[in-house]
Amino acid sequence: MTQETALGTRLRAEVGLLRARETRRVFDTTVYVGTPGGDRDSFVVRARDVPAIDGAVRIEVLSVLVERTADEHRSLWLTRAGTPDPYEQDLAWLRAARAAFAMHGRVLEGCYAITRYGWRDLLTGESRAWKRLRL
Repeated sequence: MTQETALGTRLRAEVGLLRARETRRVFDTTVYVGTPGGDRDSFVVRARDVPAIDGAVRIEVLSVLVERTADEHRSLWLTRAGTPDPYEQDLAWLRAARAAFAMHGRVLEGCYAITRYGWRDLLTGESRAWKRLRL
C-alpha cells in the first residue's frame, strides 16, 4: 500500500467518523492538528464566535494546538458543513496553519477540508467525494 493510498484511506475514515458523529446539515467547524486517523488535538469554532476570529486568532489557536501535539504531527484538517469545495474559511485556516507550523519549526505536510460528503487537500487540490460511503 503506498503512502498516498494509506493517507486516502485515513481521510476516508475521517469522513466516516464525521458522518457517524454529525447528522445535522449545519454544525460547528472543528480544527484538528495531528495525524488523520490517529492522534490529534482539536478546537471547536462555534458559529457565534466566527465574526471574532481573525487571522491573528487563527494563528494563536493553531500555535497552541501545534505546541500540544507531538513533533511528528504535521497535518491540519477541518471538519465542517457543506461540500468539499474550497471555502474562504478553509483558505484562511491554511494561511494561519502555515504561520503557526513555521513558528514551531514544523513543515505543514497536509491541510484538508473534511465534510460529510468527502475531503479536499487544500495544498494540492486533490479531492474525493461519495454519495454513499461504505467503510
